[in-house]
Amino acid sequence: MQAVELIGVSKTFKSSRQKEFIAVDRLDLQIAQGEFFSLLGPSGCGKTTTLRMIAGFELPTSGEIYIYNEAMETSPPFHRPVNTVFQNYALFPHLTVAQNVAFGLEMEKLGRSQIRDRVTDALEMVKLGGLEKRYPRQLSGGQQQRVALARSLVKRPKVLLLDEPLGALDLKLRREMQIELKHLQQQVGITFIYVTHDQEEALTMSDRIAIMSEGKILQVGDPMEIYEEPKSRFVADFIGETNLLNGRVVEQKSDRAVVLVDETLPITVSYREPLSIGQTVTIVIRPEKIAIAKTHTNGDRPSGWSATVEEAVYIGTDTRYSVRLTERTSLLIRQQNLYRHHLHFYQPGEEIEVNVSCENMRLIL
Repeated sequence: MQAVELIGVSKTFKSSRQKEFIAVDRLDLQIAQGEFFSLLGPSGCGKTTTLRMIAGFELPTSGEIYIYNEAMETSPPFHRPVNTVFQNYALFPHLTVAQNVAFGLEMEKLGRSQIRDRVTDALEMVKLGGLEKRYPRQLSGGQQQRVALARSLVKRPKVLLLDEPLGALDLKLRREMQIELKHLQQQVGITFIYVTHDQEEALTMSDRIAIMSEGKILQVGDPMEIYEEPKSRFVADFIGETNLLNGRVVEQKSDRAVVLVDETLPITVSYREPLSIGQTVTIVIRPEKIAIAKTHTNGDRPSGWSATVEEAVYIGTDTRYSVRLTERTSLLIRQQNLYRHHLHFYQPGEEIEVNVSCENMRLIL
């Protein structure tokens, strides 16, 4: 069953001078029941506007929104089976943790014992049992975010909408909360729709991701598909670090093509899409897929490309190298630090060999 479906949804805003701005442009999207689905993209791409239309805070200019096969049309937020968690928590400072979580249930005029039981269950779910009598000012940022989650989950929505809820947390706590949030979603089985501009966050938590740019969805897929098989230059460049090498096809044989980069460097790459000689293409190579060595290597990899180390930055788990392949082309390489000894690292100015298998390169037309 589809939890949420958007059909041809657009949203246009007008400026003070009556100029129209298209925030969301004819969006078609299906989100399955029980899915952790992320809307990912840069600021201003339309992801938060999309979330707000699902919540009912904004109405689409055109198109239809269905939640569990029910047309939302002009239904106000409080009539929709959804709840929203915001980045700023929006907790009542004068209410205790338990009172904050119970607030929505009290507005529905549930019985005291029922409210008490549901609040207790919700706080246990987010690992805040025993903190019922504390006030928001007595909690850490991560604990306040858990209270906001409990307040949303206690009403048992069919869909939980999360608008960059971890944005205000420090990096270490943010990463801890990402894992906890994913485990919580699996535990409760509710459909989560998550908005973020953080690629690593989306890859860590999501069952599927929609990449958005300028109000449009460019690609939808699971994290591995999005990262390993980007369908456009924007997706390849936006998701993680990547090398984009422009060239033209000069030779084809079986499932391999030779692409000439900078008119000097022939690169053999596997391909699936139809190609033609002379066609301009972009080669996508992830930095961690590249091997570097001081001497030539043998095996099923293509013969190495000669390169010169321009920069070496040690970042603990790995070292980030920038190496020059041609006069106009450099490569970013990330090599895991398997050894401590300095002899295993490469220095600026050092001549090296770069190797990457055909299967680890992707062609974008």
